[in-house]
Amino acid sequence: MNTEIKFEDGKLIVSRVYDAPRELVFEAWVETSKVQKWWGCAQCTSVRSEIEPKVGGQYNHHMTIEGVGEVPGMATLVEYDPPSRLAYESSLPNDPNVKMVVAVDFSEVADGTLVRLEHSGIPDIRVEGDIELTEIIRAGWTAAFQKLDTFLQSEVGA
Repeated sequence: MNTEIKFEDGKLIVSRVYDAPRELVFEAWVETSKVQKWWGCAQCTSVRSEIEPKVGGQYNHHMTIEGVGEVPGMATLVEYDPPSRLAYESSLPNDPNVKMVVAVDFSEVADGTLVRLEHSGIPDIRVEGDIELTEIIRAGWTAAFQKLDTFLQSEVGA
């Protein structure tokens, strides 16, 4: 299945069905050794994660991006309900006043597990020259959801 992406009410919504059990898909989001195998944009060459799977825990993913270097990703889990939902709050590395929330729901469906991500609070700014931040985030989640599919296929087939 392809990844579906849309903007709705100021939120980026990403969804995809994975041919894997819900518990396995949820674990791929909260177990450091698994997250590091799929997290990040297409240009991400490695990820260093720190995850404390509990409300108030760290949910940090520092990506090394080709041609850019390490990009810090610091967040705090604000919801944690395994294997159904997790949500985290983060800010921009250069502006701690900007608060974004990413909420991810995991639902059992006939074909496996539906993952629905809602990314809210994305500021209307341009970065890296004249690129809208929403486009960078959209591209990042598109690549990450594809990488997650590849990772889950290897886990299910193992």
